Amino acid sequence: MRKNILKFVPVRYLLLAAFAVLFIGLIYTQIAQYQQYQRLTSRYSTITGSSVEKLSLLINLRKGSDYVQTNVLHLLLTSDPAELAATRKKIQQEVERNDTNMREFQQLIMANGKEEKELFDSLVFYRQQNNAVRKLLLNKVAAGQINQARQFYLDSQHYSYEHLQYANTLLAGFVKDSANHQKFLLNTIIAEDSRQTLTINAIIIFTLIVMGIAVFRTLQKLREDHLQIAESEAKYRFLAEHTNEIINRCDASGKITFANQAFKDKLGYDDADIARLTIPEILDEDSIHTYYPDPRPEVEGTILKNIQKTYKTKFGQKLYVEGSIIIDYKNRKCVSAEAFFNDITEKKLLEQKLIASEAKYRSLFELSPIPMLVYDANSLQILQVNPLAIQHYGYSEKEWQAKKIIDIIHEEYLPDALQVIEQVQYHPLPYEGYMQHITQNGTIIDVEMRGVPFEYEGKPARLVTVLDVTERKQMENRLSKAILDTQEQERFQISAELHDNVNQILTGAVFTLGILKKSEMDSSRKEAVETTNKYISMAIEAIRKISHRLAPPSFNLVDFSDSIRMLLNSMNIDKQYRIEFACNISPETKMKEDMMLNIYRILQEQLSNIHKYAAATLIEVSLNVADGRAKLYIADNGKGFDMHTPRTGIGLRNIERRAALFSGYCHIDSSPGNGCCVKVLLPV
Repeated sequence: MRKNILKFVPVRYLLLAAFAVLFIGLIYTQIAQYQQYQRLTSRYSTITGSSVEKLSLLINLRKGSDYVQTNVLHLLLTSDPAELAATRKKIQQEVERNDTNMREFQQLIMANGKEEKELFDSLVFYRQQNNAVRKLLLNKVAAGQINQARQFYLDSQHYSYEHLQYANTLLAGFVKDSANHQKFLLNTIIAEDSRQTLTINAIIIFTLIVMGIAVFRTLQKLREDHLQIAESEAKYRFLAEHTNEIINRCDASGKITFANQAFKDKLGYDDADIARLTIPEILDEDSIHTYYPDPRPEVEGTILKNIQKTYKTKFGQKLYVEGSIIIDYKNRKCVSAEAFFNDITEKKLLEQKLIASEAKYRSLFELSPIPMLVYDANSLQILQVNPLAIQHYGYSEKEWQAKKIIDIIHEEYLPDALQVIEQVQYHPLPYEGYMQHITQNGTIIDVEMRGVPFEYEGKPARLVTVLDVTERKQMENRLSKAILDTQEQERFQISAELHDNVNQILTGAVFTLGILKKSEMDSSRKEAVETTNKYISMAIEAIRKISHRLAPPSFNLVDFSDSIRMLLNSMNIDKQYRIEFACNISPETKMKEDMMLNIYRILQEQLSNIHKYAAATLIEVSLNVADGRAKLYIADNGKGFDMHTPRTGIGLRNIERRAALFSGYCHIDSSPGNGCCVKVLLPV
């Protein structure tokens, strides 16, 4: 163990290597500085030589121009033909030498800056101008026009010569300044490099001193480290013996060379057994294939993590373990391996039970006689459906997985459904409710849904069972409609009996009392007759109102909207409420008598509720019939009520029942102090 630890802590070798690297760096810095000086010196010599050569050419050009100018003056002052010819020849020869100098100078400035090129172009221009003027002058001399030539010299040739010499002087000054500037830059670079090199050398020397001290200190502490390693190894052995981890070590052949106490306790082997055991002998047949007799570092690596194996105890029982294996290599060959495992037998057995339980659940889910589906509690995405849901709704499995649970809910029930979904997200409790779903072909079905919290692949979900109650609802609606029709007939009969029989009897009594009033009687009897007449008249009026309220209105004689207005006015005779009524019925809409009566009774029921319980001052009623749907809206500004408190009355239940009777939808919204709002949607 000590050799393994020391092999990974070669501190002294690292410090010595760093010391050597720094020393080599110091030498390399000196060599690099020398090479930099060589390059700068070469560049300095190049700049100096180029500048000297340029200045020499410009001096020769100036001398040549002076020589030509002198010979031109000589031509103007002599009249000897032979001397004239000799002088012209000298001028021509000197001009050719100057042309050669110009070409050499041009080659030297090809790679230089723009300003030097512009000055050279100016020199070329004035030289060409001077050559042209000189040619005219020589032609006049050759023609014997000496006086004209002298005058031409004074007027033109003299000035062109001065311009040429001025351009030569500017270019020479620029070449000299440029050379001095470049020499200054080179001197600056050399000085800066010297400072940097000096700084780097000082840092390296200081680091070498520090490294030397560190090497000395490291060697001094190496002995102390050896003692600490020995102590750590003893502690490790103690921990290995007393830890709950299952630790064992084997050599390259698989023979167990060490096993801690937990290994012996868990597997039931003693020291004698361990001395003769190999790793393959303690592995169960399910894990024997995971044993590698010759692992390689480039394939398996040094540390194998999250390894699961099944050990076989001395008594033949299975022990499931999980952990890491550290492999020790020498010359790329395995020499030993050490395993650190935890006992996960209970966890493994629990997983097996969960797998078996999941298989049972899946069987129940797949073979269920009613549609079932699972959706994500957060995203509402449908995760899984059983075959009966696919068959009943007509959606394929792929179409189901592309939908959310709200996609199959009819739009009229969607607001309530979203409210319920939000509640069960924060309070994961079972839910039961009624709503309408939409199948693949657009058919609307009545369903009863039951949802329970469910965990699907580690994330919160809900398992929903769907019971199609469409036929049951239709049967219930037919029964309810028959009951309502019977009730309406009974109401009509009672109304007719009250109006045609009881009222007639009371009217006869009033007529008889009228005859008595004409006869002679004392004042007390006369007062009693008048009081009786008054009470009977009040009874007749009350019976008339009850009769009108019980009897269904005749929508054939009065327009439907007018019937509603009459109903609103009948309950507001004393102007107790401010009533706002809006009616919009499409002209092409033909509503059945029973549908209009149903809407009339719903409004009548809610107006009665408002009158009894709301203590309201404002009633808003709107009826909109269009696109095959009737929308009735009734709202008040009364005291309202708590929707979560169980209701003892039957008024609102009657409204919901009447809406459901005609395959409609009723939504009631109220809270204490905020009035009540009833929305009814009916297909017409």
